[in-house]
Amino acid sequence: MKTKLAYIDDNHHNLECIGMMLAGDYEVDSYLDPNAFLDQFNQSSYAAILVDIHMPVMSGFALYEKVIESSHYNGCPIIFISSDDTDETRIKSFSLGAVDFLNREMNAKEILARIGSRITFFKKHRDILEFGKLKLDLTVLKAFLDNEELKLTFIEFKLMAHFLKTHPNLTTKEELIEKVWSNGTVLDATIYTHVFNLNTKIKNWDHEVITERSRGLMLSKKKVLETSNV
Repeated sequence: MKTKLAYIDDNHHNLECIGMMLAGDYEVDSYLDPNAFLDQFNQSSYAAILVDIHMPVMSGFALYEKVIESSHYNGCPIIFISSDDTDETRIKSFSLGAVDFLNREMNAKEILARIGSRITFFKKHRDILEFGKLKLDLTVLKAFLDNEELKLTFIEFKLMAHFLKTHPNLTTKEELIEKVWSNGTVLDATIYTHVFNLNTKIKNWDHEVITERSRGLMLSKKKVLETSNV
Protein backbone atom coordinates (compact mmCIF):
# COMPACT_ATOMS: atom_id res chain seq x y z
CA MET A 1 0.00 0.00 0.00
CA LYS A 2 1.34 3.41 -0.97
CA THR A 3 2.02 6.09 1.59
CA LYS A 4 -0.77 8.65 1.68
CA LEU A 5 -0.19 12.38 1.18
CA ALA A 6 -2.45 15.43 0.99
CA TYR A 7 -1.79 18.31 -1.41
CA ILE A 8 -3.79 21.54 -1.19
CA ASP A 9 -3.52 24.10 -4.01
CA ASP A 10 -6.10 26.38 -5.62
CA ASN A 11 -4.51 25.95 -9.06
CA HIS A 12 -5.71 22.97 -11.18
CA HIS A 13 -2.49 22.90 -13.20
CA ASN A 14 -0.31 22.73 -10.10
CA LEU A 15 -2.42 19.93 -8.65
CA GLU A 16 -2.10 17.91 -11.84
CA CYS A 17 1.64 18.46 -12.33
CA ILE A 18 2.71 17.82 -8.74
CA GLY A 19 0.15 15.03 -8.43
CA MET A 20 1.58 13.22 -11.46
CA MET A 21 5.09 13.68 -10.11
CA LEU A 22 4.15 12.07 -6.79
CA ALA A 23 1.77 9.40 -8.11
CA GLY A 24 4.50 6.82 -8.73
CA ASP A 25 5.46 6.68 -5.06
CA TYR A 26 2.47 8.00 -3.16
CA GLU A 27 -1.30 7.99 -2.96
CA VAL A 28 -2.16 11.68 -3.24
CA ASP A 29 -5.39 13.31 -2.09
CA SER A 30 -5.66 16.63 -3.92
CA TYR A 31 -7.78 19.58 -2.81
CA LEU A 32 -8.55 22.86 -4.54
CA ASP A 33 -10.38 24.21 -1.50
CA PRO A 34 -8.66 24.30 1.92
CA ASN A 35 -12.04 24.00 3.64
CA ALA A 36 -12.77 20.78 1.74
CA PHE A 37 -9.45 19.43 2.98
CA LEU A 38 -10.27 20.35 6.58
CA ASP A 39 -13.62 18.55 6.31
CA GLN A 40 -11.88 15.39 5.08
CA PHE A 41 -8.87 15.79 7.36
CA ASN A 42 -10.89 14.59 10.33
CA GLN A 43 -11.29 11.23 8.62
CA SER A 44 -7.85 10.70 7.09
CA SER A 45 -4.33 9.99 8.26
CA TYR A 46 -1.47 11.35 6.17
CA ALA A 47 2.28 10.83 6.21
CA ALA A 48 2.83 14.37 4.89
CA ILE A 49 0.78 17.42 3.95
CA LEU A 50 1.84 19.72 1.09
CA VAL A 51 0.35 23.20 1.23
CA ASP A 52 0.32 26.01 -1.32
CA ILE A 53 0.88 29.40 0.31
CA HIS A 54 -1.11 31.86 -1.78
CA MET A 55 -4.75 30.75 -1.94
CA PRO A 56 -7.76 33.13 -2.09
CA VAL A 57 -10.12 31.20 0.19
CA MET A 58 -7.54 30.62 2.93
CA SER A 59 -3.79 31.18 2.83
CA GLY A 60 -1.45 28.27 3.35
CA PHE A 61 -0.25 29.88 6.57
CA ALA A 62 -3.82 30.09 7.94
CA LEU A 63 -4.48 26.49 6.90
CA TYR A 64 -1.30 25.37 8.65
CA GLU A 65 -2.46 26.92 11.91
CA LYS A 66 -5.87 25.23 11.66
CA VAL A 67 -4.23 21.85 11.01
CA ILE A 68 -1.85 21.97 13.98
CA GLU A 69 -4.70 23.08 16.27
CA SER A 70 -6.76 20.04 15.27
CA SER A 71 -6.88 17.07 17.62
CA HIS A 72 -6.72 14.89 14.48
CA TYR A 73 -3.25 16.12 13.48
CA ASN A 74 -0.79 13.25 13.83
CA GLY A 75 2.39 15.31 13.73
CA CYS A 76 3.26 14.45 10.13
CA PRO A 77 5.54 16.86 8.23
CA ILE A 78 3.76 19.89 6.79
CA ILE A 79 5.62 21.18 3.74
CA PHE A 80 4.93 24.49 2.02
CA ILE A 81 5.19 24.46 -1.75
CA SER A 82 5.12 27.66 -3.80
CA SER A 83 6.66 29.61 -6.65
CA ASP A 84 7.07 32.51 -4.22
CA ASP A 85 10.64 31.88 -3.10
CA THR A 86 11.29 35.23 -1.42
CA ASP A 87 13.23 35.36 1.85
CA GLU A 88 10.17 36.78 3.61
CA THR A 89 7.97 33.85 2.55
CA ARG A 90 10.55 31.21 3.40
CA ILE A 91 11.31 32.73 6.80
CA LYS A 92 7.62 32.93 7.69
CA SER A 93 7.14 29.31 6.61
CA PHE A 94 9.87 28.02 8.87
CA SER A 95 9.01 30.34 11.76
CA LEU A 96 5.51 28.85 11.81
CA GLY A 97 6.98 25.37 12.11
CA ALA A 98 6.92 23.91 8.60
CA VAL A 99 9.61 21.25 8.16
CA ASP A 100 10.49 22.24 4.59
CA PHE A 101 9.81 24.70 1.78
CA LEU A 102 9.70 23.52 -1.83
CA ASN A 103 9.90 25.76 -4.87
CA ARG A 104 7.78 24.38 -7.74
CA GLU A 105 10.67 25.13 -10.09
CA MET A 106 12.89 22.59 -8.34
CA ASN A 107 14.00 19.46 -10.12
CA ALA A 108 11.41 16.69 -9.70
CA LYS A 109 14.00 14.33 -8.25
CA GLU A 110 14.92 16.86 -5.58
CA ILE A 111 11.27 17.40 -4.65
CA LEU A 112 10.70 13.66 -4.32
CA ALA A 113 13.92 13.18 -2.36
CA ARG A 114 13.10 15.93 0.11
CA ILE A 115 9.54 14.76 0.67
CA GLY A 116 10.75 11.19 1.04
CA SER A 117 13.40 12.10 3.60
CA ARG A 118 10.89 14.02 5.73
CA ILE A 119 8.45 11.11 5.71
CA THR A 120 11.19 8.59 6.53
CA PHE A 121 12.32 10.67 9.49
CA PHE A 122 8.73 11.01 10.69
CA LYS A 123 8.11 7.27 10.52
CA LYS A 124 11.40 6.06 12.01
CA HIS A 125 12.12 8.53 14.77
CA ARG A 126 9.36 7.87 17.25
CA ASP A 127 9.84 9.35 20.67
CA ILE A 128 7.76 8.39 23.70
CA LEU A 129 7.34 10.24 26.99
CA GLU A 130 5.78 8.30 29.86
CA PHE A 131 4.81 9.63 33.26
CA GLY A 132 2.75 7.24 35.34
CA LYS A 133 -0.46 6.46 33.46
CA LEU A 134 0.14 9.25 30.93
CA LYS A 135 2.00 8.55 27.67
CA LEU A 136 2.89 10.98 24.90
CA ASP A 137 3.96 9.78 21.47
CA LEU A 138 6.03 12.72 20.23
CA THR A 139 6.20 11.41 16.67
CA VAL A 140 2.50 11.14 15.91
CA LEU A 141 1.51 13.74 18.53
CA LYS A 142 -0.90 11.51 20.37
CA ALA A 143 -1.49 11.40 24.12
CA PHE A 144 -2.88 8.46 26.11
CA LEU A 145 -4.17 8.24 29.67
CA ASP A 146 -4.81 4.73 30.97
CA ASN A 147 -4.34 3.62 27.32
CA GLU A 148 -7.26 5.83 26.23
CA GLU A 149 -6.40 8.52 23.69
CA LEU A 150 -6.73 12.12 24.83
CA LYS A 151 -7.98 14.52 22.15
CA LEU A 152 -5.40 17.25 22.65
CA THR A 153 -4.83 20.10 20.25
CA PHE A 154 -1.30 20.66 18.94
CA ILE A 155 -0.69 23.49 21.42
CA GLU A 156 -2.06 21.44 24.32
CA PHE A 157 0.17 18.55 23.31
CA LYS A 158 3.25 20.80 23.15
CA LEU A 159 2.39 22.22 26.57
CA MET A 160 2.03 18.75 28.07
CA ALA A 161 5.29 17.57 26.52
CA HIS A 162 7.11 20.60 27.85
CA PHE A 163 5.79 20.20 31.38
CA LEU A 164 6.71 16.50 31.39
CA LYS A 165 10.23 17.25 30.19
CA THR A 166 10.79 20.01 32.75
CA HIS A 167 9.04 18.40 35.72
CA PRO A 168 9.40 19.20 38.61
CA ASN A 169 10.86 22.56 37.65
CA LEU A 170 8.89 25.76 37.24
CA THR A 171 8.62 27.36 33.79
CA THR A 172 8.26 31.10 33.37
CA LYS A 173 5.69 32.43 30.92
CA GLU A 174 8.53 33.77 28.76
CA GLU A 175 10.18 30.35 28.58
CA LEU A 176 6.85 28.70 27.80
CA ILE A 177 6.12 31.10 24.94
CA GLU A 178 9.57 30.47 23.46
CA LYS A 179 9.25 26.68 23.67
CA VAL A 180 5.60 26.25 22.68
CA TRP A 181 4.70 29.23 20.51
CA SER A 182 8.19 30.25 19.28
CA ASN A 183 7.35 33.96 19.45
CA GLY A 184 6.82 36.71 21.99
CA THR A 185 3.34 37.89 21.08
CA VAL A 186 1.24 35.48 23.15
CA LEU A 187 -1.10 37.06 25.71
CA ASP A 188 -1.23 35.75 29.29
CA ALA A 189 -4.93 35.06 28.80
CA THR A 190 -4.10 32.78 25.85
CA ILE A 191 -1.66 30.77 27.95
CA TYR A 192 -4.09 30.35 30.82
CA THR A 193 -6.92 29.38 28.47
CA HIS A 194 -4.83 26.60 26.90
CA VAL A 195 -3.70 25.40 30.33
CA PHE A 196 -7.29 25.38 31.60
CA ASN A 197 -8.41 23.34 28.58
CA LEU A 198 -5.49 20.95 29.04
CA ASN A 199 -6.29 20.42 32.72
CA THR A 200 -9.91 19.74 31.82
CA LYS A 201 -8.84 16.97 29.47
CA ILE A 202 -6.49 15.35 32.01
CA LYS A 203 -8.90 15.72 34.94
CA ASN A 204 -8.81 11.95 35.58
CA TRP A 205 -5.02 12.01 36.02
CA ASP A 206 -3.36 12.48 39.41
CA HIS A 207 -1.36 15.48 38.16
CA GLU A 208 -2.32 18.90 36.84
CA VAL A 209 -0.67 22.06 35.57
CA ILE A 210 -0.69 24.76 38.20
CA THR A 211 -0.11 28.46 37.57
CA GLU A 212 1.70 30.78 39.90
CA ARG A 213 1.04 34.06 38.13
CA SER A 214 3.99 35.86 39.68
CA ARG A 215 6.48 33.07 38.95
CA GLY A 216 5.27 30.72 36.22
CA LEU A 217 3.70 27.32 35.62
CA MET A 218 4.55 23.72 36.46
CA LEU A 219 3.23 20.18 36.58
CA SER A 220 2.20 19.18 40.08
CA LYS A 221 0.58 16.24 41.82
CA LYS A 222 -2.99 17.00 42.82
CA LYS A 223 -3.57 17.60 46.47
CA VAL A 224 -5.78 15.07 48.23
CA LEU A 225 -8.31 16.72 50.48
CA GLU A 226 -8.31 15.17 53.92
CA THR A 227 -11.65 14.34 55.49
CA SER A 228 -12.32 13.73 59.16
CA ASN A 229 -15.12 11.96 60.92
CA VAL A 230 -17.16 14.12 63.23
